Parts: sequence; C-alpha cells; structure tokens
Amino acid sequence: MNEKNIIFGRRAVMEAIRSNTAIEELFLQKNAQGLSDIQNEAQLFSIKTKEVPQSVMDNMALRQNHQGVLAKLKYMEFAYATVEDIFERAERKNERVLITILDEIVDPHNLGAIIRSAECAGFHGVIIPKHNSAEVNATVMKTSAGAATHIPIVQVTNLSRAMKELKAQGVWIHGTSMNATKNYFEMDARDHIAVVIGSEGSGMRRLTEQGCDFLIKIPIFGNIESLNASVAAGIVFFDIQRQRLSRPKPG
Repeated sequence: MNEKNIIFGRRAVMEAIRSNTAIEELFLQKNAQGLSDIQNEAQLFSIKTKEVPQSVMDNMALRQNHQGVLAKLKYMEFAYATVEDIFERAERKNERVLITILDEIVDPHNLGAIIRSAECAGFHGVIIPKHNSAEVNATVMKTSAGAATHIPIVQVTNLSRAMKELKAQGVWIHGTSMNATKNYFEMDARDHIAVVIGSEGSGMRRLTEQGCDFLIKIPIFGNIESLNASVAAGIVFFDIQRQRLSRPKPG
C-alpha cells in the first residue's frame, strides 16, 4: 500500500474522519481495545470498516506504530492549499496573517510536529518547498495528530519567489538563524508576519536567509549549539501569540 494514501494512528484518523477527509475504507485491528469512538464516528459518516489481524495492520502501516487503526484514502495525493487560502483564513478570523515557512525540513516527523505546533498556536498556514522537503504523508499526518487536516499547507516550487510575493502583500518575514543578533522575544510579532524555520543540519539556505526582513535566534545556554527544529518552532510560535495577546496592535 502506498504511504501517500494511508493515515494511521488513532488521533490522526479521528481528525481525518471529522474533517470529512475522503476515506475509502477504515481498517481496525482485531481485538484491539479503545476503538469504539472511532468505530462510532466512522458509522456516523458511513465509512466502510474492516477488521484485520495485527500482522496485516503492521504490513499495511509499513511496520510503523498504527495504534490499531488505519484509513485508506480515496485520493493518492494530499490536497495542498494555496497562499490565497491562508490569507482568506486570516481574514475570516479578522486577524493579521501568521505563516510559517519551512526551508528543507526533510524529516516527516519534524514536519508533522511543526504543523501540529503551528495549528495549535493559531497560525493561518504553512508553506513548504516542493523539492528537498518532506511531503505530507501518513507519517506526517500521524505525527501532526491530524492537525494537517485543519491548517492550509502550501507547496511551492520556488521558496524565494513565494517569500517575495508575501512581502508584496505586506508580510514581514522573520528567519530563525544562529547568525542573528536579535532574540526571538525581541521581535514585533503584531504585524502580518511569516516565520522561517530552517533545517536542523544547516539552517536556512543562503537565498532564503537573504530574503528575510529580520533574523531572530533562540539563545542557547548549554553546550549543544542548536535545538530540534520542531522544538525551536514551538518556542517561537507560542511567543508570537503571547505578544499578540499581551499587547495587541492598535487598529
């Protein structure tokens, strides 16, 4: 089974059902406990279900932790959003736009964790490059706890061009970099902003960094030079909302 058209894990599958994701069939592990809520939800949405042995589930989930539940999607490809969808989401909520741009996050577990943090922190969208990046697959869906179904995720062919287009629409771009002189809590997060998170190994690419309006960093006090990308993202994301809640921008 192609990983692109499956979702596994209890929370990820439940969120997929509730968000009306096109599910072709739901597979449940025989004799697994605690699946009644998912079964009831699937019945409510008239989703075909099938019980299979654990060995079959293990093979279907490519030996990953499926928690006894797996959904096969009707469509092979994840439905990526557009940048316009992000702005429309912010407009509906009457909020200044808040985006994260992920530069070469190749680990799907990191991608899923960042998407989850972005959704929980009230971000309006996520932008990822089409190349040299993890794509939204079953692992990302599970790691995001289903958050990938609740936030627009945009895949672009040229990240630098996308950043220029955001700037033209009044978005200030803050890039996370160890080369920065300003700490993340010193940024003014009350305008329309995008936060760039670079890869763990090398951070942002040169052109990406050059395209940022500001560079910010998380101060490190130990011997390890950097944080996990998803941890760093979560710290910055929620401080942005702290700022917006504690000192909202007039008008």
